[in-house]
Amino acid sequence: MAEQISISDAIYQRGFHIIDNFLGDEDYRTLQMTIQQRQQDGSFRPAKIGHLQDKTHNANIRNDQIFWLDKQEGNSDINTYFSQLETLCETLNRTLYLGLVDYEAHFAIYQPNHFYKKHIDQFSTTQDRRISCVYYLNEQWQTDFGGELILYDKEDQPLINIMPLGNRFVCFESDMPHEVCISYQTRYSIAGWLKVRPIMM
Repeated sequence: MAEQISISDAIYQRGFHIIDNFLGDEDYRTLQMTIQQRQQDGSFRPAKIGHLQDKTHNANIRNDQIFWLDKQEGNSDINTYFSQLETLCETLNRTLYLGLVDYEAHFAIYQPNHFYKKHIDQFSTTQDRRISCVYYLNEQWQTDFGGELILYDKEDQPLINIMPLGNRFVCFESDMPHEVCISYQTRYSIAGWLKVRPIMM
């Protein structure tokens, strides 16, 4: 049997962690329906790159579509997931002293032939994103569907290739290079970040 490692130890030792069956089946199914309903009602917009006023759309770098989630809305469909993020913040603060004070998240859809080239999530101007999180909402994903998340090490070498399996949660340090490979089927997820107070550079 493979050795079980805590999320704090995994982040500290290798910079990432994977949790399968992250939510209960009912909560997972509800989020699946919610993201598909948002897609049908036209809520999604092309994703941009950059920060604040410098945001631009560049389909050569990324061509997914997103819908930002507002934790102040009290949407019961999202609350269970947000509660898990809050618990994760508390755990990492208690064990790794990260100073996490906030989080943000959005739904993401990658249509066939969509991708996000290698990048890091940490902005040099604020450095407030510390832990990146991705939660997958895909049913019966297969290897030939593509859409894998590749994490790279500090020497820019591929570290792990992660399939976007339904109810799988991945978290990793936000300064870790990563990319989303071309998807050949519609790929659903929630992407987000656990954040510290901004450090203005």
